[in-house]
Amino acid sequence: MSTRTADEIRADRLAKLGRALTALFAVTAYAVATLVKRSWRRLFPFYWVAAELAVAWVAGPLGLSWQTVGILALAIAATAAGWRARSRTVRAWRAAIAIVLGGYAVATVAAGGQAAMAAHPTLTIAVPTLLGVVLGWPWWHHLRHHTPPPAPAPVLAAEPAAEVIDPLTAHWQRRWEREVVAAKVCEGTSVVQVVEPRPGVTEALVRLTPGTKPGPLFKSGPDVEVALDLNEGAIGWRSTGKRAWLRVVLVERSYIADGVPWTGPTYNAGRFEVARFADGSPGQWILSLPNDGVRGGLVVGSTGAGKSRALGTVIANALDGRVQVAIGDPQNGQSLPAWRDAVEYHAGVEKTLLLLRRVHAEIMRRSELLAGVGADAFDENDPRIKALGLRRFIVIVDECQLVLIPNTPIVALVEQAAETMRKTGVGIILATQLPQMKSLGGSVRLRDALVAGNALILRLSNRGSGTTILPDDFVGDPFALPREIDGKTTAGMGYLRHSHRVGMLARVPHLDEAAAAAAAPRIPVRWNVPEIDPASKIVLPGQRTPDAKATAATGGGSAVDKLRAAFGAGRKTTTVVEQIAPQTPAEWVLACLRRGPASAQALLDRPDCPVEQSQLYALLGRLKDTGRITPPAQRGGPFTISA
Repeated sequence: MSTRTADEIRADRLAKLGRALTALFAVTAYAVATLVKRSWRRLFPFYWVAAELAVAWVAGPLGLSWQTVGILALAIAATAAGWRARSRTVRAWRAAIAIVLGGYAVATVAAGGQAAMAAHPTLTIAVPTLLGVVLGWPWWHHLRHHTPPPAPAPVLAAEPAAEVIDPLTAHWQRRWEREVVAAKVCEGTSVVQVVEPRPGVTEALVRLTPGTKPGPLFKSGPDVEVALDLNEGAIGWRSTGKRAWLRVVLVERSYIADGVPWTGPTYNAGRFEVARFADGSPGQWILSLPNDGVRGGLVVGSTGAGKSRALGTVIANALDGRVQVAIGDPQNGQSLPAWRDAVEYHAGVEKTLLLLRRVHAEIMRRSELLAGVGADAFDENDPRIKALGLRRFIVIVDECQLVLIPNTPIVALVEQAAETMRKTGVGIILATQLPQMKSLGGSVRLRDALVAGNALILRLSNRGSGTTILPDDFVGDPFALPREIDGKTTAGMGYLRHSHRVGMLARVPHLDEAAAAAAAPRIPVRWNVPEIDPASKIVLPGQRTPDAKATAATGGGSAVDKLRAAFGAGRKTTTVVEQIAPQTPAEWVLACLRRGPASAQALLDRPDCPVEQSQLYALLGRLKDTGRITPPAQRGGPFTISA
C-alpha cells in the first residue's frame, strides 16, 4: 500500500478541479454559442443594453472621457445603419437603438460612471434596459415572424414548362401596379407584355378585367402621365380590335421636340403622312379607301398654329396621288398663296360661295352617273367609273367661318354635300381658327360628317363660348399647348384624331410651301356641271325653285295648271297676320322647353340661340329663381317647365 504525500493529494485535486473547470467552460461556451447562433435576433436588444452598461462601468477605470464614448457610439450607429439587412426599416431601427443607448452611455460617463450608477441605479440601469426592450421590439418581432419562402414545387416531366416573363415586362408590371393602378388610375387593367420598338418608347399590351370599358381609358392619358411622371402627350392608347385588349404607348423621349423635316410626299394607296407622333410613328391622313370613297376632314388651329402647313401637306400629297384639288379662299388670296398657280384657286367670299354651290351640284351629278352604271361606291379602278372619266376630287376651304354664316342657305347646302360626298369620290376639307360651332354655321351634322373622316386639332388659344367644334370623343387638350416649349415654337403641334393613336401629340412636317407647290404635278379639275350663275338662288334637292313657286301662283305653266288656276284650285287666300314683337331671350328659352326638356348645352347647340353662354346661364338662373323652370336633378341634365 502506497502512501501519498499532502502535496501529491493537493496536486491531484487541483488537476481534477482544472478538468472540471475546463469542461464547465467548454459547456458554457458551447451553450452561449448555440444561444447566440439560434436566438441572437430575439435577444439582440439585451446585447445592446449589456454593451451600454459595460461601457459606462469600465469608462472610469480605463480613463475614457465622455467625448471618446460619444465618438464610439456614433461609429456603432453608423455601422448599424449601413450593415446589410432585410429592409431599410430594420436598418433604421438598429440605428435608433444604437443612438438612444449610446446617448445614455455618454450621459452616464459624463455624470461619473460607476459612482452615478451606484447612486442612481433606476435612471442609469433600469431605464436603458426598458428602452432597449421597447426599441428592439418592432424589428425583433418582424424578424421573428418572417415567413421563409416556400420551397419550389417539383416539376413533373409530363407538365409543360412554366412561362418565363422577360425582365422588361416584369419591370413594367410592377411599375404599372405600384404607380398607376395604386393611384386609382386605369383600375381594372394589368400589363401582360411589354416591348421597346425604339429607344425611349415602350409599348405595353394591357388586359382589361370583365366590366372595364375602354372608353374611359382613352381619356386617362393625362392621369397616367402624372402617375408615371412623363411629359404631356407622352401617352397614347391604341385599340387592338379586341375589347379585352388595349395597347398603350409610353414615350420617355419625344421624337418631335425639334420638329419634323419635310422629305417629300408620302402618298400610298389613299393614305399619306400628315404628322409625326411623339413616339416617332407616322400619323396618317386617310384620303380614300378601296370601295369606300373619298373622305373629308377638319383642320382647326389658332393663328400661327400651323394650319397652312398642314393644308399644304394635304395638297402636296393629294397632287402626288393624281387627285384633283380646288381651293376656296374667302380672304381674297391671303390663304395658301403658294398654291394659287398649282391648283384651281377661288379667291374672295363670293367666288368661294359659288365654288361650294358648284361642288354640291357636282356631287349630285356624280351620284346620278354612278347610279346609272350600277356602281355602289366610288372606286377609281372600276372600269365603269373609268369610262365615265370620274377622278377623285377634294375641295379645301380655308377660314370657312367667313362663308358658313348661321341660318343661311349655304350651310344647309354644304351640310348635304358633306353627308353624301364620300361615295361620289369628292371630299371637303374645312379649316378654321375658332373652335366654335358657329365656325361651321352652327351645324352639328356638318361637324360630325367631317370628323368622321379626319380631324387635325392644332394648338388653340381661345375656347370661345357656346358649343365646341371638337369631336365629342376627342382625346387631348390643345388649349394646354404653349406657343413655345424650351424656346422652340409649337407651330404644327396638335392632335390627329383619326389615327389609331388616341390622345398622343403629333406634329406637322416643316414644309416649304413654295418649293412643294413648284415641284407638285399640275392636275386640272374636270367638272361635270357648268359654272353657277351668281344671280341664281340656292335650292336644295327636293325643294321647289322660287321661279316655279311664282309661276304656280300666277297661273302659268301647263294647261292643267292654267285650268286649276281659273277655277281657283290651289290658290292661297291672303290673310292678315298681326305683327308681334320679337321674342325675348326668356320667351325663347320657355318656348324651347315647352317642346321638351333640354339641357343648357342643348340650348346653346341650337343655331337660333339669341344669347351667349354666360348670358344663357344667368337667364336660366333667373328663371329658376322665379319658379318658371325646374333645374335638373344632376349637373348637365335637362331643364323642364315648372308644373
